[in-house]
Amino acid sequence: MRRTALAALALVAVAPLAACSGGPGGSGPHPGDAAVVEGQAIALSRVDDFADDFCALEEPGLAQQGAVLPMALLRSVAVEALVVDELLPEFAQEQGIDIADVRRDVRAEVRTTLADVPAELRVAATRRLELEGARRAVLQVAGSRGATSAEQALALGAERFNAWRAEQDVEVDPRFGRVDLDQLQWDGANGSLSVAADDAPAALDQKAAAALPAEQRCGTPAA
Repeated sequence: MRRTALAALALVAVAPLAACSGGPGGSGPHPGDAAVVEGQAIALSRVDDFADDFCALEEPGLAQQGAVLPMALLRSVAVEALVVDELLPEFAQEQGIDIADVRRDVRAEVRTTLADVPAELRVAATRRLELEGARRAVLQVAGSRGATSAEQALALGAERFNAWRAEQDVEVDPRFGRVDLDQLQWDGANGSLSVAADDAPAALDQKAAAALPAEQRCGTPAA
């Protein structure tokens, strides 16, 4: 799980995105909802549960590094992952991709990958990797035309998905900010946490993250 923690710590600050909705119209999520995707609500409680899963998976690697992550980041990642998963079946259908086949293949791969993961983390890891695996698989197939590598296909697929998503009816509560799961960029959830933003990619500001109250961070700051 250390790879996941290192990937999260590599997130860099980006300029705040102009809009938190992924598509046209809408009056924003109702109270108690983190997002509404084509009329389908994603509850705040579901996001919090998923963010807690992320934290549980990150903690072993964070402990090795003496590092912490803000829960605001993990909640932003959770919202984005759940929103994308709601949109994925329709996008896949338009791309001629059988989402049921994709999910079945991903589940089989995840079972093999997690064979040695401690039992107490297996449910959380399964849920996380199945969502991420399905997303990446669909985007790679969608971007495969004209691509010369898997990573290029993923990038092209993400471009096509993002262009398509902009036309969908998606509203995300602004408190979560925006996160790019491929570029590993986060806008800081409305600036609620100081994030280093040098010209070169910079890790999350550990001093600021460590100063957060325990319930607002994942991991224990180094002594």
